[in-house]
Amino acid sequence: MSVTRIRPWQVLGIPDDFHDEIRFFMPQAQGAGSLLSIESLLLIKVMRVVKPGKIFEFGTYKGLTTRLLLANLPQSDAQAEARIFTLDLPNLDEVRFQGTDVDLAREVLDYRRRYLEEKDSHLVHQILQDSMKFDPEPYVGNFSMIFIDANHALDYVKKDTENSFRMLASGMSCVVWHDYGHPEFPELTAYVDELGTKMKIFLIEGTKMAFHPRGFDPVASL
Repeated sequence: MSVTRIRPWQVLGIPDDFHDEIRFFMPQAQGAGSLLSIESLLLIKVMRVVKPGKIFEFGTYKGLTTRLLLANLPQSDAQAEARIFTLDLPNLDEVRFQGTDVDLAREVLDYRRRYLEEKDSHLVHQILQDSMKFDPEPYVGNFSMIFIDANHALDYVKKDTENSFRMLASGMSCVVWHDYGHPEFPELTAYVDELGTKMKIFLIEGTKMAFHPRGFDPVASL
């Protein structure tokens, strides 16, 4: 078994129970640190398929992806409780980076995250902590969707991934990695490839998104 390549239409074609209207935001012009337009659409689609009660995001950055998820979050009976938990660094002390990650991390140290512009921003719980020191125990089994797009150094990717699988809920759920195949982060790609020999992982062609689905199969559902 290895990472399976699929086309975007295979994900977008999975049936879901939602209307066709979504809220969309154009990616920032500089590109770095944010999703491509097609990746944004695909992330919304995965969320609609999984219908998560709660989402965890490793790597807030400017809060652009957080805002996208919040604006399209499926309704829940627990609307007054936090449903998106997003983690980012409080400072850069003793943090080892790969590629241009250090520049992006420095850029947002005092940045007002964009999800705060949304009327439902109270549904977002911001965690400011180095993810190498993050304790997943209070969150074990709590999240149906987890998005990993933080520090791309190998030790961080491994730690965030291991914590993600501890926090992942049983039943319909999904872990998504961003920047698979990015030339700056070959260790991330190699690590996800290794995971793909042990579990089902799909790479969506034309994107840098790889994901592990539980409870649904983007190939078998078509």
